[in-house]
Amino acid sequence: MRDADLPCPQTDLRPASQVMRLARMGSFHQSRLSFMRVLLRRLKDQGWRFDRPVFDIDANGVGVATYRARGPENTYTLVAFAHQLDDDKRSDRVIAEAWDATFTLCDGEADADTIRRLADNVPRQEAGRISETEMVLSRANKSVRLFSHVVDRLSAGEQPARDMLESVGYLVRTTAVYGSGKFGAADRSCWGNRPEFTGSFQPELLAVWLIRTFSIDLAEHMASSRAPQTAVRMDPALRRCLGVGNST
Repeated sequence: MRDADLPCPQTDLRPASQVMRLARMGSFHQSRLSFMRVLLRRLKDQGWRFDRPVFDIDANGVGVATYRARGPENTYTLVAFAHQLDDDKRSDRVIAEAWDATFTLCDGEADADTIRRLADNVPRQEAGRISETEMVLSRANKSVRLFSHVVDRLSAGEQPARDMLESVGYLVRTTAVYGSGKFGAADRSCWGNRPEFTGSFQPELLAVWLIRTFSIDLAEHMASSRAPQTAVRMDPALRRCLGVGNST
């Protein structure tokens, strides 16, 4: 007997008065229907491959990196710009004008000319413009306390404290993830029929997932730059404690 032939279980839905309360909504966990879970299952099932063609970031954590996602039919590239930001300028408010890192997800490869063009616009966010060859515009700030702890520990040859990783949950938090035609980006009609983006917010979540990788790479790079003789990489089991925060 096939699964489709089995009777569907009948379960009464809980009333909105019980479910739609802040105390309950704040404790919801991901499920198989969560947008990110849907994306990651599809990337795995379709055999996507990922690499980092560019990582030109200095010891202060300033520079540019690219993360490439290659699937059966299409390629996408996250271009990440890392900035040096004074603490008094770090703000998660939408009116902020500077961030620890800024990003765009390109439809295809990102060559040197593309990166130069993006460098003039992506760090400016709403004040700049991207083109129809870009799909997502985003920016993020560090969790300064956890980021500093991770760099300190790794540079000393030690692993960060698991309880701190789990209590915060991210090294950077996005303050905006724009898509679908915002600020010149490609409209949904340009990519909406692609199999890898079936579902809601899939290009945006692909960008966020690559931003997560960038945040860990950045911390490891800064630890290695500080103490090249003693620095270690983060244990894979601890990496799994980290996601990306969202302040918006």
